[in-house]
Amino acid sequence: MRRISAFVFGLTVLLLYGCGAAKPVSKVYSASVGFTDSSAVVSPLLMKKGNWSPVGDPLVLPFERQAGAVTTPVDTLSFVTLEGVQYAVLSYLNAYSGGSSLEYVLTAVTLESGKAESFVFSGKNLGTLPDYRIEGVSNISLVEDTPAMRYMASLAATDSRLVELSEADYLTDKAVEWWLSQNPSAMGSARKFEYGAVPAESSLAAAFSASHVEKSAKFECAVVDVRGYTSVVVRSVSSGSYLLAWTVPVCTNRRTQWYLKNYYFENPSTLAMIFYKGNSMAKYRINLANRTVTRS
Repeated sequence: MRRISAFVFGLTVLLLYGCGAAKPVSKVYSASVGFTDSSAVVSPLLMKKGNWSPVGDPLVLPFERQAGAVTTPVDTLSFVTLEGVQYAVLSYLNAYSGGSSLEYVLTAVTLESGKAESFVFSGKNLGTLPDYRIEGVSNISLVEDTPAMRYMASLAATDSRLVELSEADYLTDKAVEWWLSQNPSAMGSARKFEYGAVPAESSLAAAFSASHVEKSAKFECAVVDVRGYTSVVVRSVSSGSYLLAWTVPVCTNRRTQWYLKNYYFENPSTLAMIFYKGNSMAKYRINLANRTVTRS
């Protein structure tokens, strides 16, 4: 087993009466932890006759991560007793896309039974690795409500490195991120484009409802500046669903960046967009039915 890092805390003792303990515990545990390329390995230690001794088999905890992650251990192993159950708490960071997207993972494992639970906070890195500050959301609403999950959520709530994002903005960020990944040449040579679904609960949809709307027989369209992007949001007249048709960074310098000056429907399915950059003008026509792009 190849270890990428290891920490041993043989002198750390779990208190007999821990945070939120409902009853005294009868055993005193500590643990050591190591990390392989794919998992954390926690080795429980039990106090016997004044010495720490290994007890049971090591607990192998596969990393909670997606494909392509680069995982790095962070913080130190800690211990807590919750409602009479002794836990070791470890943490690690999953980095994607060179560190622009991160997941901070806390895992609590019971040292007697080996049951593990993970709190995951994921989002955009506002810093530059090895420093980080994550603006995002956690998985707390998706998992079972347990003492360990509540404890880890309380740790995250007081961690200045984790900035809670509203669900509406999170959904918007995901929609914009998806569109950009699917349309890397949209402002260049692309002849086709992909549009993505916009959840009705997102801040994009909320901004649509508060904006000027252009209408055709099939679609309604609004241009909104949300979360650092100028986005063309379309709503289907027949279904009422929202689509992200186009998005560019909000223009901060009209001499060097594209600025969306005007937009209108030329026919029920074709939207014309007029962009300016310095003294240059470009007209983009996007067909919302066959997803084609033409420029003039």
